[in-house]
Formats: sequence, C-alpha cells, structure tokens
Amino acid sequence: MAHQGGANAVCTIGVLVMVFGVLVLCENAAATTVNVGGASGWTVGHNYKTWAAFNKVRPYDSLFFKYDPKVHNVLVVSKADYDACKTSSPWSKHQTGKDFIKFTKSGTYYLICGVGSHCQAGMKLAVTVRWW
Repeated sequence: MAHQGGANAVCTIGVLVMVFGVLVLCENAAATTVNVGGASGWTVGHNYKTWAAFNKVRPYDSLFFKYDPKVHNVLVVSKADYDACKTSSPWSKHQTGKDFIKFTKSGTYYLICGVGSHCQAGMKLAVTVRWW
C-alpha cells in the first residue's frame, strides 16, 4: 500500500513538471516586441519613467529601440552607472538605430543614451522585466 502511494506521488510530480514545462513554453511562445517610447521612439524629451510604468515587459519579450544612429545609441548599464549617467563601462552597446534587446530573466535593467548629455536630459530607462 505504501508503495502505491509513492508511485502516485511520483506520477503527480511528473504531471506537475510536465504542466510547468508546457506553461513555460507557452510563455516563451507569447513573447512580443515592445517599442520603447511608442511612436516617439528613443529620443530626448520623452518621459521614459512614465513609459516604463505603463508598459509590461516579460522575459523573452524584445525591447525595440528606434532612433537616429548619428545622434543616439543605447547602453545597457549597471544601476550605479544609470544613476550617474556614466557611459564608460556599459554591459552592452547598441548603435544601429533599430536595436532589439531581449532579456531572458526577470529583474530590473537599466538603459541609457551614451551620447553627450542625453542621459542627463532624461534619455534613460529603467525597465522591470517580470512574469505578469
């Protein structure tokens, strides 16, 4: 009798793992592209704090940054560098003007424009990536 209970527990765990795996696959399949700044794109003068508050970003979604590459870029930086608008040691640098950036893990990520004083002028984005 105890043996049968153990078998049922194993089957239940197997079903839970299978269901969880399917849920993860479904979440990945539903990934979308989020246009940073909406119609304005990545530019000086846009309120990215407000934009981030109203846009959901999940793991595997892509952030799309559209901008003039002669005038802007996108740097992924640490929180300290974000706060200080420090551009000298980015984790990654994007400069095509049509950049897709994908974060696969939940967390808060920090992105700034590394050109001139654009970051100090508000061209910076703190985006929280999470399962909603």
